[in-house]
Amino acid sequence: MRAVVLTTSYPVSDEDPSGHFVRSSAEALTRSGDEVHVIAAGGSVLDPPSREGRLVVHHAGGGALFSWPGAVARARESPLRLLYAAPFAAGVLDRLREIGPVDRAVAHWIIPCAWPLLLALPRTPLEVHAHGADVRLLLRAPRAARAAVVSALLRRDARFVFAARALRDALAGSLAPEQARALHLASRVEPPVFDLPPVAGRAAALRREIVKGPGERLAVVACRLIPTKRVELAIEAVRAAGPGLRLVVVGDGPERGALERLASGGALERLASGGDLDAGSSRGAGVTATSEGSAAVRFTGMLPRREALAWIGAADVLLHPSSHEAAPTVIREARALGVPVIACDAGDVVAWSRSDDGILVAEGTAQSLAAALRSI
Repeated sequence: MRAVVLTTSYPVSDEDPSGHFVRSSAEALTRSGDEVHVIAAGGSVLDPPSREGRLVVHHAGGGALFSWPGAVARARESPLRLLYAAPFAAGVLDRLREIGPVDRAVAHWIIPCAWPLLLALPRTPLEVHAHGADVRLLLRAPRAARAAVVSALLRRDARFVFAARALRDALAGSLAPEQARALHLASRVEPPVFDLPPVAGRAAALRREIVKGPGERLAVVACRLIPTKRVELAIEAVRAAGPGLRLVVVGDGPERGALERLASGGALERLASGGDLDAGSSRGAGVTATSEGSAAVRFTGMLPRREALAWIGAADVLLHPSSHEAAPTVIREARALGVPVIACDAGDVVAWSRSDDGILVAEGTAQSLAAALRSI
């Protein structure tokens, strides 16, 4: 069988953290013997297809909009980037024509991949993966527009896969009862698959680098530095939790400058750091020394995925105070590495905590997070 996977987020290398779960999902299709073509944002429609293992990857352009740290953040930063949605759509249609007939179509993100783009394959079985930002976009749309999108996909006999039950419930709850029932019947809940490379050796080395004494502990935040991740709460919570607790912030984004100023209480003191901590980062690594007696905070910048996972594996706790989530992969990665998690109520996190005592849910305040830190 031949399958096509359409996505706006896909890793450009093995160490790119963006969209790695999409690649894992596509690779799972190849294990059933399918010939799998991936159409991804970025690059140019003039680029020849590339082979990644058993996957054939085609680029469709639009990288100015659909790239890190996400289309919403990039459009907010520069609304003119929305103009790149049209060339991306044209590129997708060109790639679909080049690939030819397929037996199965998989869309990651309802908008724009399932609707309207994969409606161009009217007779191909369609599977639609909803990850979070796409559902939130629909929930902000006018009710009539939201109903029209869902109706078009249901008429197409699409099958929906929601990353979290909270996502499906939120979307269904915004629809008319009959349409909500149809959506439930045509859907299932299944968190995205992910692969976990071995990082134990590197994690131990990183821990030795930053944890110097028996009374010291390490907390890690790993995310895009955007407002909804609420990294400022983690910084304030670590400061309030008492001495001996260090914080490493893994990731980059438009909020980094403000977060560094918050962590330093003024000017950022940059210190040289060893290893490849600034690999893949646009701004490099830094250490922020806060006021006397409070926690030190290190900002690593954006790291290769394996290095980011090693920092999580080195931690005593992963802090995840995000307010907008579905099935956060970073929490699942931390638990797979045996690292406890303190998170806030978002997506399916509370449901996970009921069956995993390694996930502690705190209120979205620095005081509540600090109390949780002291309890671990």
